[in-house]
Amino acid sequence: MLTGAFAHTIRPFPSLSTAGAGLVLATYAHSVGWPIPVGGSQSIVRALTDDLAEYGGEIVTNSHIRSLAELPPARVVLLDVTPRALLEMAGDDLPSSYARALRRFRYGNAAAKVDFALSEPVPWTHQGLHRAGTLHIGGTRAQMARAEREVARGRHSEEPYVLASQPTVFDPSRSPDGTHILWAYTHVPAGSDQDQTETVTRQIERFAPGFRDTILATSSRTAVELERHNPNYIGGDIAAGEVTIRQLLGRPVLSPDPWHTPLPGVYLCSSSTPPGPGVHGLSGWRAALSALRREYGMTAPPDLSPVARRAGTKAPPIAREG
Repeated sequence: MLTGAFAHTIRPFPSLSTAGAGLVLATYAHSVGWPIPVGGSQSIVRALTDDLAEYGGEIVTNSHIRSLAELPPARVVLLDVTPRALLEMAGDDLPSSYARALRRFRYGNAAAKVDFALSEPVPWTHQGLHRAGTLHIGGTRAQMARAEREVARGRHSEEPYVLASQPTVFDPSRSPDGTHILWAYTHVPAGSDQDQTETVTRQIERFAPGFRDTILATSSRTAVELERHNPNYIGGDIAAGEVTIRQLLGRPVLSPDPWHTPLPGVYLCSSSTPPGPGVHGLSGWRAALSALRREYGMTAPPDLSPVARRAGTKAPPIAREG
């Protein structure tokens, strides 16, 4: 059980960084669970954007910003990007020492994604798996460790670690009546262009014989395609930076306030900053608190009660795993 959580870091184990990240994930699983939003993750995005609009915010999409000069004048700029993108956008405006530190920041190995449309639930051999929203597929601890070592050596594992979710077990609205979906990703070397559909299918079949017969359709993205979809995933690195002890302490630089950059009013708020990947929203929250303290003198966290909720509108429902 713990090994599956440790492997989220896309690194060989045992190590201090994999143990730390895995224990945090396991603690959350036991304390509050790993809830999934009814209607898909888009419902969370919709709630956030609706709240922003209530406060007069504006969202502009389909604009690739290559330079900070392209942004409108602002007292505060928070960048949800990697250090590599910050270097590109800031150019020669960054102090040389800070720029060198950003260039030393290292990116890790990658993920490759495979999604399945199914005619029925996954036919897991172990009945308890039918009640799980999130699954770590890989066999024994030794087998999962071997798969992660293969990736660390730049090779594709034939029996890889696969992280999967079956949200329709808890939220039937995700697919047409009588059908189900399973999304999954596996770990691959950075920059991999290999489609992992067959490898992932074969691995799931080990624990769910007949799974292949339930597949109606598949959709996959290689590590290269993940980066194309989101430039923050350098080489397919969904963690936005290798998860090592050094890069957890100095993410992306060793500083008591690593979200603040040397540029006036410019802050970094991505997973390349503490507390790191997988701790969704906290990097942005800490960057926002830093900006409020430095730019506006606000030392207490603001009240973020949504305007819509104060007006009586409910937040999107949450389905919890059993």
